[in-house]
Amino acid sequence: MTTDTVLFAEAPDGTRLPVIDLSLPQFAVPDSPQAVAELEAKALEEQRQRGPVQRAAMAVMLKAMAGQSRLIQALQDARGGFLSGTATYVMKLGADNLVPPYASEIDRRVAETPIVVAMRLRLAQVATLLSEALAPVLAGNLRPLVILEIAGGPSPDALNALIKLDRQGLLAGRTAQILIYDLDTDGPAFAAAMLKALRTGPLRDRDIALNHIPGNWSDRAALTQLVNGLPGDAVVAATSEGGLFEYGSDGDIVGVLEALGSRVNIVTGSVTRDGELNRLMRREASSNVIPRGLERFGRLIAPTGWTVARSEGAVLSDQVLLVRS
Repeated sequence: MTTDTVLFAEAPDGTRLPVIDLSLPQFAVPDSPQAVAELEAKALEEQRQRGPVQRAAMAVMLKAMAGQSRLIQALQDARGGFLSGTATYVMKLGADNLVPPYASEIDRRVAETPIVVAMRLRLAQVATLLSEALAPVLAGNLRPLVILEIAGGPSPDALNALIKLDRQGLLAGRTAQILIYDLDTDGPAFAAAMLKALRTGPLRDRDIALNHIPGNWSDRAALTQLVNGLPGDAVVAATSEGGLFEYGSDGDIVGVLEALGSRVNIVTGSVTRDGELNRLMRREASSNVIPRGLERFGRLIAPTGWTVARSEGAVLSDQVLLVRS
């Protein structure tokens, strides 16, 4: 079933937010090579123009504007740490889809910045990589599908991958499950609310379950136990958009990939770039992301038996599809 109607789901803070459905024109983000190059050039030019005086003035201005913008407040709260799952999700909505209390004129301006647009592109690229890798594995059979979200929070990448797969006729008659392995509780709760809404629309009549498994990606034993307990006949994919490969330590990444082992068929995620733009941005605020870049990331994961089969760039990060080598 397809519809151009935007669905809504209640976030943990009580706000009714649009459900991101990348098949709808309302959530489209330009993704041609030219559009991506122009977005990156604009972001880089903005950062290059910010000298010490401009950065100091910007910090004062943002602090003053925080009371008028929920998104700026979230960015201020996240300095030196992590942006909340709900705030990250809202930024991926796009300026025209914002709703109160995230709909001030300042919020709209934040949502239109190249960096935030890049977050929307990152989501779209991961969802596409995941669905396109799963499609040939699911074709011609009705094996159960499990998508393991590692620190997935609201998990819009997995949800949109399912929408894409269903539009190809690959979910009818099949059981599917999203397992969110995450310490957070709010994000998975919102994911469940979004799935409920989607089951009144594009995922109507589909046998899809969503479960939250509290866990830390550093706990290799717990993750191994979870993976080993998955149905033996299931097609299993793992994904972590804006998560493990960006914030996890080298040891965390290796440990997770080894825990996934040969039981998981496909892994997708985002890798922070090690380039001028990221270096310039780190002048303004500390961040827990680790800018490895694809080359270093590839060397890191090689001993685990996984390799980068495909990548798509989006300004601050490269989105990757990993397969067993």
